[in-house]
Amino acid sequence: MSVFLVHGFRWARNEIRIHVVLQEVDDAAPNNLMCGDSEEAMNENFRELYPGPMANLPPLRFIEPLNPNNEKFKYPSEPFAYVADVVVQSEDVIDVTEVMNTGIRAAQWDAMADLRDIIAKGEKIGWFVVHNGDRQLAQQERLKKDENGANGVENEADAIAGAEAVEAKYSKGLGEQVARLQVHAKYDGSSDMNEKADKKGGKFKKLFRGDSR
Repeated sequence: MSVFLVHGFRWARNEIRIHVVLQEVDDAAPNNLMCGDSEEAMNENFRELYPGPMANLPPLRFIEPLNPNNEKFKYPSEPFAYVADVVVQSEDVIDVTEVMNTGIRAAQWDAMADLRDIIAKGEKIGWFVVHNGDRQLAQQERLKKDENGANGVENEADAIAGAEAVEAKYSKGLGEQVARLQVHAKYDGSSDMNEKADKKGGKFKKLFRGDSR
């Protein structure tokens, strides 16, 4: 099992799905943002949408909590992922005090707060310990750690290979999620979100019955 110490905030899974579909981030898997080219695709999308905050941030990581023994949520998705500007990964021990004492630059913290207010308003920004029990992911993270240095601090948004799977079928909430496209009109400046919701309805139906793309 991999353990991640991350600085960032939680991003709700349904909000991730809405964003990926609305922005047509085709290379991102909304049920597992650590999968394939998802992180690279999301960073590229964020740089296009939010150039102000992203100019003061390193490449972001999108860290997925995963407990394979948790029957409440079907692999690989939990109800949220973590958007992080600092990530330290280990399979053993992390010196939390040492990492936290390195501090976060004021401009970087402010940029994370601005990004949080856009995509996950109301979520707390802080340090979190995240467990991920994906063995294949653990192997990939070990390789990445060796490439980036012994301290394990991830400063690149390299894609992490992993198996894509799907969540259990969502029998409720599709209409509510499509309706919330109105709230996200600012993402692309469209004034006719009803038309956009109709256009995207098919993709939402696929997502909410478990398809990952």
